[in-house]
Amino acid sequence: MHANFDDLGKYRRGRVWVNEFPLIPYPSRGKKTNVFSSNIPSIAPCSITVELIIAARMVSNYAFIGLSYDPSVQDKLEVEVEIGYEKGEIVYEVIAMQPEEVRLGIPEEYTDAILDEIRVLSEESIIEIPSGKIHIHLGAHGSVASSSVSFRKAIQVLIKLLVVKDWTVPILKETIVNVIDSEIS
Repeated sequence: MHANFDDLGKYRRGRVWVNEFPLIPYPSRGKKTNVFSSNIPSIAPCSITVELIIAARMVSNYAFIGLSYDPSVQDKLEVEVEIGYEKGEIVYEVIAMQPEEVRLGIPEEYTDAILDEIRVLSEESIIEIPSGKIHIHLGAHGSVASSSVSFRKAIQVLIKLLVVKDWTVPILKETIVNVIDSEIS
């Protein structure tokens, strides 16, 4: 399933893919793994990808992240993030504002932000994340228009969509808007 959102208010846009991958996994130069405790029952395996422009009039507002989720019976959530290259292959089919140059991969500074945001969501029980394994191996970043904040917001959207489990277009849109309108944790 794929959904485009050309008007998320305040010049924001987004795209969501559920159980399909819009990009190839990026070349990895390593990985970072964190384990979080979770006694929330696991859900069915799935994959979710989001591409967001958080506020078109601001710099550092673009993020593209995809994850795969596999359930587990253990009381833990393992998150594995592949570290991409700064100068990955250029990606052309994106919603980033031109003349931005979007490159395949999530650089290390953004992988750190992603893992830290999942830690915050988990520790503060902001979202009840199910036990299992999340593997982040798909994504892209803008040479100028990406930031740690944009990747934090994108992972919040992904985690929220993972636990909502209702992937109808109205719920997808509502979830994205609610997350990007909220303060960063």
